[in-house]
Amino acid sequence: MHTIRSLHRGLRALEVLNIRKNLTVAEMAREIDLPRTTTFRILENLSFAGYLVRDEKSGRYGLTIRVRGLASGFDDDAWISEVARPLAVELGKIVVWPVSVMTPQNMQMLLRFTTDSDSPLAIDYYREGTMLPILPTASGRVYLAYCGDREREIVLDALGKQLDDPVNELLKRPGAIAKIIEGVRGSGFALNIRSPRTREPGKTTTVAVPVMRNGRFLAALAMRYLDSAVTVSEMQKRYLPTLLEFAEKLEQEVKALL
Repeated sequence: MHTIRSLHRGLRALEVLNIRKNLTVAEMAREIDLPRTTTFRILENLSFAGYLVRDEKSGRYGLTIRVRGLASGFDDDAWISEVARPLAVELGKIVVWPVSVMTPQNMQMLLRFTTDSDSPLAIDYYREGTMLPILPTASGRVYLAYCGDREREIVLDALGKQLDDPVNELLKRPGAIAKIIEGVRGSGFALNIRSPRTREPGKTTTVAVPVMRNGRFLAALAMRYLDSAVTVSEMQKRYLPTLLEFAEKLEQEVKALL
């Protein structure tokens, strides 16, 4: 039977990216055992067809949401690169402070994208892929407030078995979690404010708002700012409306793609 070699090579590249997520031309060339020039043409053709997207900074190729039409088993990671990343970059240019997108994973919050390296106001820097605890973080508190009741029950029960971890000490205070959830739902945002005794020069506060999909929590859109430069009241007036606006844009674009 006659076979189309270029088609086989393209499908092989898609298979590799479904496992490895993001690869450079050189990395993909090693995976499929082809010259870099040939591999580059394969990846560029798949990009032109809408199945891959290339990150301009890293030069890495990743799958797009269009691949969902080929395999129902493909997860939703592609919405980060196609929707969340460009919107977060746009938001970062407006607010200037560093912006992040966080999603829940394994009883923690996973940093999916951040503009830390692009923000001139960033004080500390986090790498994408960093895992942060749920209870003390703004993104984690937004997650607890907007996830389903059963999901929240399971998460809190699991965290309750880790009381020896200082980040989960909040669970020792009866009613504290319920109060936080009520406050976040009432205001539409969460903060990871420290007590006045621990507020020092150069410290930052994070504000996070929810991004929903079909009534379920999808991600937290967060912004870090310097305590000494922005008060909570100023944040609510100057930045919160923009954060909420972009969270809504993100919801709409994800809905249109998924």
